[in-house]
Amino acid sequence: IQNYARSIADCLVTLICLYSQLTTGHRVALSTIGYVGCSISIFCLAITLVTFAVLSSVSTIRNQRYHIHANLSFAILVAEILLLISARFDPGTLPCKIMAVLLHFFFLSAFAWMLVEGLHLYSMVVKVFGSEGSKHFYYYGIGWGSPLLICVVSMTSALDSYGEVDNCWLSLKNGAIWAFVAPALFVIVVNIGILISVTRIISRISGENYKVHGDANAVKLTAKAVAVLLPILGISWIFGVLAVNTHSLAFLYIFAIFNSLQGFFVFLFHCLLNSEVS
Repeated sequence: IQNYARSIADCLVTLICLYSQLTTGHRVALSTIGYVGCSISIFCLAITLVTFAVLSSVSTIRNQRYHIHANLSFAILVAEILLLISARFDPGTLPCKIMAVLLHFFFLSAFAWMLVEGLHLYSMVVKVFGSEGSKHFYYYGIGWGSPLLICVVSMTSALDSYGEVDNCWLSLKNGAIWAFVAPALFVIVVNIGILISVTRIISRISGENYKVHGDANAVKLTAKAVAVLLPILGISWIFGVLAVNTHSLAFLYIFAIFNSLQGFFVFLFHCLLNSEVS
């Protein structure tokens, strides 16, 4: 696991560097995909948050799962809005530096809430632990508290690494980027483990249903469950790892599409196609 985690970390850093080495044509194409995808996600996430707020106010969905979905949606929404706005500022300026700090916090928060999604899923399916109230407190601490702590430490030690070179983001030159890559790496590795555990349990239950009831949809149900979980667990970053390992532009484009459309997939699976919501 340690070697696997280290390899993903190296891939994440290489992926960021890889983008800066692309030809102008590919950079323009990927940027266009990013802008279009983020715009669609912003629209979908706004609808998702409004839907959750309305249904929560009429007591239709007040369980903890939807509070987690709402916080994840909010973090991604703000991060993607800031990402689009940040393109208007020049590196080295105060607005760009402020934007880099905000982007760092909200993207970390998005990953932190993806971790909360994974932990809550694990607590419901694999191992039940703690009360709703105690988990609620810890979840908010993880989701908003840990990104704030990381950002404060990063700003205190390397404030000049924010928004100084190329774009309104963390510098790649002095290792400051690890203040984002390391937490993101941790979330990806943990959630991959959780996804594997949950998928095994769903597959076993589906297989038992087939034996008892003759239901031939076991594989279909498992595939659907995995598809629903992918957008909220951040597993689409695997395409970024594949892009680096294979040096394939195809995987880089797939990575750009899936990550920029994360908000759309959250809306699709957890709002539009969700029977509890619709």
